Amino acid sequence: MLILGGRTPGLAAGLEARGFRCEAAARPAEALKAVARSRPDAIVISLPARSASTALEALRQSPQARGVPLVFDGSRVAARSLGRLDVDVVARSLEELEQQLLAGIRARRAADRDELVRRRLELLLDVTRAATDRQALSRLATVVAPRLRDALGCEELKVLQLEGEGPRRAYLVDADSRMPIDLALAPTVRAAIETRAPAGGDGTWVYPVPHEPAAFAALVIKRVALLEQEERDFISAICVALANVAEHVQAQASVSRTQTTLESAYLERFKELQEANLRLKAFDRRKNELMAVLSHDLRAPLNVQLGHAHLLLTDASLPPGLKHSAEAIQRSSRKMLALVESLLESSRDQDGRIVLFTKAMDVSEICQEAVNDLQILAREKGVALRAEAPMSLEVVGDEQKIRQVLQNLITNAIKHAVGAGAVVVRARRKPQPDGDVALVEVQDDGAVGDPNDLLMVFERSTGLGLTICRDYVERHGGEIWAEAPTEGGARFSFTLPIRTDKPERRPVTAAAAPLVLLAEDDPVFARVCSLGLSGHYRVEVAHDGDEALRKARTLAPDIIVMDIFMPNRDGLDALTELKRAPETSAIPVLLISGHSELSEKLRALDLGHVDTLTKPFSLSQLLTRVGDTMKRNTRTASAVGLDPETGLFNQLGLVNRLDQELSRRRPFDRALTVGVLKPSGPAGAKIAACAGVIRRELRSPDVVGHLGGGVFAVLLPETPLDEGRLLVDRLCTLLEGEGLRFEARLLDVREGPQGADLLLERLLA
Repeated sequence: MLILGGRTPGLAAGLEARGFRCEAAARPAEALKAVARSRPDAIVISLPARSASTALEALRQSPQARGVPLVFDGSRVAARSLGRLDVDVVARSLEELEQQLLAGIRARRAADRDELVRRRLELLLDVTRAATDRQALSRLATVVAPRLRDALGCEELKVLQLEGEGPRRAYLVDADSRMPIDLALAPTVRAAIETRAPAGGDGTWVYPVPHEPAAFAALVIKRVALLEQEERDFISAICVALANVAEHVQAQASVSRTQTTLESAYLERFKELQEANLRLKAFDRRKNELMAVLSHDLRAPLNVQLGHAHLLLTDASLPPGLKHSAEAIQRSSRKMLALVESLLESSRDQDGRIVLFTKAMDVSEICQEAVNDLQILAREKGVALRAEAPMSLEVVGDEQKIRQVLQNLITNAIKHAVGAGAVVVRARRKPQPDGDVALVEVQDDGAVGDPNDLLMVFERSTGLGLTICRDYVERHGGEIWAEAPTEGGARFSFTLPIRTDKPERRPVTAAAAPLVLLAEDDPVFARVCSLGLSGHYRVEVAHDGDEALRKARTLAPDIIVMDIFMPNRDGLDALTELKRAPETSAIPVLLISGHSELSEKLRALDLGHVDTLTKPFSLSQLLTRVGDTMKRNTRTASAVGLDPETGLFNQLGLVNRLDQELSRRRPFDRALTVGVLKPSGPAGAKIAACAGVIRRELRSPDVVGHLGGGVFAVLLPETPLDEGRLLVDRLCTLLEGEGLRFEARLLDVREGPQGADLLLERLLA
């Protein structure tokens, strides 16, 4: 006890008689020195009230006295003076003073004990948390050592670390030093590490970690006082935590090495796959080139045969015997054409979409031929099969695929027709708001259990044949469905767009006829085409690309019909030169090739509007396409709804096309997204480049128009608003590469006003 006051001797004697050790101080200054020196468990103030206030203030301001219980001896002080003293306890007798001192000392020791436990738990928690800190291992020893030394009251505490493989180097580490030691000269340390049990003597204690880690081996403690059991348990817990940290760091290093190895293996494998993919693409290109050459070389002689057969069959003076021969030539050529089409059927574009070999055809004639081909099957089943079709119903499409659709539907109807039943194939023209279509129906009288089942017959789960029919029809831009009519049975129907813009092909006089420049290196094929065109046009022939360029510049023909594969300069090179020169850039061009994907390649070249015709074709098809191409060229761009600056739809053409898309989506509530892209500044000469970017990125069903001033509009059929927004965002990013920023607005037509004009007005507002 530290007794502060004038009556110190008598008070000290009474306390010592009760077992307290006492030290006296007459003045506050002496008391502060005694507190710093001996760290008393309590301070007894035995001073008058006035002097006690000064002493209390000095003690309260001293860091050494903070937390020490202050007891005032109030046996000789008036009660009214005690109320102003800021002391912990006032004792009025020696017995009461003894009790208050014992209670204060117990309370302080309990608080000190709680503080010690708190600091130890914080240290243990910090060591445990270090397992998640990748940098903790290198600096943990310097952090743990001083804090653990304070928590245990040690004179010295260091962390023993081992390094190296085999014969290891040992170091004693704390916050201030890293000292190497020789384990051969430290038997206590070596014994603790080898036995994994604490060892010590002469005030030095070694506590090893439970198992051998990469860095921490033991704690070396120097303390004169013996370690209590609670302290030993705490040290063991710290050692376990340090071992866990080391194990975690080792595991992280192992995982990191494994991850690095796996990443290297992945990169090597990815590189191998990438190289294999490049080789596959090269093989695919070679395959496509081979298919293109085969299609050209096989179709060219078929054109010659079909052309001569057509000329012979249209000659009224041909004897009947020769007419049969001409028909045989025509049939054989068509069979060879079917073999070529079967060879090319496997061709797919990069997206896996169905490739169409389109040409003009009479769907009524195809219906009648399909019925004739399947009559034998119908008779075997006892089913009456007949066709009800008009004389002519011309559409544009892939004849082989339409025949396959009809064969699948008719075969399916024969299978489901009842005995002695009937299957009827009908073809007729059906008016639609967006243009007339050819409607083909295949109806049987078989039993239908649940009419709702017909809604799912085109799904893959119900069979592959009807799914193929759906894919082929939709690829043609038509629709297909099944229903149960009131008269019974099932009816499968599909539509195809009708060719309505056939030009008149009246013979004209040679002087007034337009001039056609025919560029073809095959003399036989060139003669057949010349004979077919000469009754309607003036024809000039060029035998290679260079001659075609010379004659185009000198003759200024009304149209150029040019083959792709020609010597000296091929058709694409010649076309590029024609479009580049001002005097020939406006001449319409009709390209001929055996490659069905020619139109997609031309679109990628961005050469403006160029028509294409795929071999083989009849002379009537050639006349039709030449007339169509010339007809489009003679109209002004605004008359057909085209923008002369970009070759895209202008506002009039876009409104007409939007009306068609709105009519097409209403019966089935299909998705349709409309968007407008507005430039942030003047577009100037960048409009054409931006139009080319948009045209390359959009799909074939999508529609794009230029409304003037660099403002573009896009129509995205079968596209929900969220998907359309992703597509338009990508377009805006690509257009920024052209040096022009665009702002996009999109609208789902189901949420917008009705009518194409109102939709555009809302987007442009």
